[in-house]
Amino acid sequence: MRFRFLGDGDCPDWFLAEINTLSRMTSIKMKLLGQLVVKSFINDGELDEDKIKKLAQDTKLEFLDAKAAVMALELMLTSSARYGVNATDLCNELQQLGLPREHGVAIGRLYTDYYSRILDCLTARSLRLNRLSSVEIISGEKKERDSSPFIKLSLKLKKLDDTESNVFINVARENIFVLLEEMKKARAIMNDF
Repeated sequence: MRFRFLGDGDCPDWFLAEINTLSRMTSIKMKLLGQLVVKSFINDGELDEDKIKKLAQDTKLEFLDAKAAVMALELMLTSSARYGVNATDLCNELQQLGLPREHGVAIGRLYTDYYSRILDCLTARSLRLNRLSSVEIISGEKKERDSSPFIKLSLKLKKLDDTESNVFINVARENIFVLLEEMKKARAIMNDF
């Protein structure tokens, strides 16, 4: 079968196994676990393992099963937001996979409450490349700077791992204004999105 919340794809086997694990929890405990998952995803932080252990003990699950359930919940919520599935369809598809109705409704409510924030996080994390931090003109001696046919630019790039690096380029003096205009046009196009 194909499921909309998985991008019209088939359901992975590990996910089916975790549906069984989630079914053993009460819908209230599953909703609490789902809230932990969503908050850690939105805040781009670590999961509070102590709270997960406590929920696992309350529901008589092994800690590794609880961690796998966390991954299943994250897949449900983020994949649904990624593919623009509404809460009713998500609930119905989860029931088709064997999740009890109360659990599906709880996930549907959680999804509805946090949909826009999850989508904002997914958008912010998608297609991230190195970001331009600053541009500087490297100037040498005044006599050398005025007589040179090139202008040396230093581009400071912020990488995905939050380190910065410098890239130096030489631009012909007569092309610097063309480059500036092209960059302004590119920024205007990007700001429209």
